[in-house]
Amino acid sequence: MIIGEICAVSSYSKKYFMRKSMYDQLSKKFKKFYFINCHYLVDKENIKIEKEIKSNKNIFFFHPKSYKELNDFLKIHKIFLINNISYKFYHLKIHMLLNKKNVFQVQIDNLGEMTSYYIENWKSVDIKKKFYFVYLKRIPLIIYKILININIIKPIDILYLARKDIKKNYERKKSFNLFSKKKYKVIKPVKPKLNLGFDKNLKEKFIVFIDQNLNHADSILRGYELNTKEQKRYFYLINKYLSNLKKIYNKKIIICLHPSSNVGLYKNNLKRVKIVKHKTDYFLSRAFVVVFHDSSAILRAILQKKRIIQLTYNNLGNLTVDRGKIYQKFFDFYVDDLNSIKDINKKRLSMTLNLKIKNYTNSLRNIFFIEDKYKDINEELIFEIDKFKCKKLN
Repeated sequence: MIIGEICAVSSYSKKYFMRKSMYDQLSKKFKKFYFINCHYLVDKENIKIEKEIKSNKNIFFFHPKSYKELNDFLKIHKIFLINNISYKFYHLKIHMLLNKKNVFQVQIDNLGEMTSYYIENWKSVDIKKKFYFVYLKRIPLIIYKILININIIKPIDILYLARKDIKKNYERKKSFNLFSKKKYKVIKPVKPKLNLGFDKNLKEKFIVFIDQNLNHADSILRGYELNTKEQKRYFYLINKYLSNLKKIYNKKIIICLHPSSNVGLYKNNLKRVKIVKHKTDYFLSRAFVVVFHDSSAILRAILQKKRIIQLTYNNLGNLTVDRGKIYQKFFDFYVDDLNSIKDINKKRLSMTLNLKIKNYTNSLRNIFFIEDKYKDINEELIFEIDKFKCKKLN
């Protein structure tokens, strides 16, 4: 029996570290965990495997060089699969090959991202890109639904979902589609991703800035890219703001880079600060104040009741600004504008940040499945895999 994830990525860096505790626990519990990476099938590029991921001897990699090779692999084994393949035209053949009786498929949406299709694919782009995103995302989704209804593609067996509002939307759509097959057979609530190694007794030693990559691929695709001069301006402002916080709180600054950020670019522009990658959870648990623009990682800071400052900066583009407004709508963070930095009053700021923390719990309960009766994704997957193994043995 194979337990693993099917994906299509050129590098495992972002994928692995985003859910490191889950992959490590599954590979330890079941001795073998496979990444079935189909990137080469579409892009014909070699796949990079980082050293730290290779060091886990219980993680195995299968990179098919042809659809026949993938098909043979799927036919031979009984498989429990986390399906992380997008619903786009160029992945259609992969989904069709997954239409096997011996493949049990689940999907996971537990990162707590505050996304909006309208903002990301409509409001923030020009008319040409609007049509492009309709072709890239909306039309394929319609085709996939048709193929599910005529049994060419299998529905996903379980969707693990952390957001209450999204689950309600699925249930609402279900009531209007009584005569069509569902994309997901079962939708199970699950707690949002937590920092499982968090030690409540640790001292709050750092001012932590969660980077989002100032030239993220999502922003560039939508026409927002900072040139060299604008980058210099941004780094000057962010350095000035963080230095002001350091001065009043006497805490060390830690910049936690987005997995896609260029380490050299940040180190060349931000001197005398510690810059790290793939250690966001570690430093969030030790943060006195957390600063961010737009990042799903902020959810862990909220769950740990951290003091949070949200920075706005219009030059990062409408996508980042509008995503930030979604977080502001739900959590009412303290907000500062990088374009109008003012002197920070320590007493007033501290009092405001501490008051904001009191609102976190109510907001979290309204949005996420955080109550004790819900399990985290690791517990849910282990339970379901054990159940799947028992069925196959009987």
